[in-house]
Amino acid sequence: MTTDPPSITLHSTWRHLVLSTLGASLVAAAGTYGVATVGFRAFPTALFLLGWGSLAVVLLDVPVASTFSATGVVRRMVLRRQLLRWQDGDMLTRARPTLMRVDRSLQHGGLVLRRGRRRYLLVDRIESAAEFDVLIRLIETTGEPCEVLESSTLSRPSETATPTWLYRRRIWRPDDGAGR
Repeated sequence: MTTDPPSITLHSTWRHLVLSTLGASLVAAAGTYGVATVGFRAFPTALFLLGWGSLAVVLLDVPVASTFSATGVVRRMVLRRQLLRWQDGDMLTRARPTLMRVDRSLQHGGLVLRRGRRRYLLVDRIESAAEFDVLIRLIETTGEPCEVLESSTLSRPSETATPTWLYRRRIWRPDDGAGR
């Protein structure tokens, strides 16, 4: 019997993380090559700073997974972890749809924590209906009046949405998650 507090981990897509890292790395490599060959001139220097800055943002702020518990959310990025405790005024919303998606659907995506004017991307893909139910039950057990759900504009995912742990190692599969 474990005494760990109940929590659920939702995972982002590998495609988002890999393509973001690859794109930022290519711009950083082009900027580095430009600075190395012609020196610190305007365009190579701007490309150098843009590339290395965007690579830092990807490694420090693009979530790999987010673990939700009654106390808050732990965002896990490549180079750091960030704990966001539930506060008054927090609101869970969906990420905005993008037109550049391969499937061209305009469905809203993963979860975003809105705190004032700041928006923290928690997961870039929509969770399954079962994961959504566990998440809602977990947030409701905070013990305090939680405005996260009262003011949220969360829509329930469709029953056909696949779980976020589907292409992860077995340790992320819930006990009742045999197969899909």
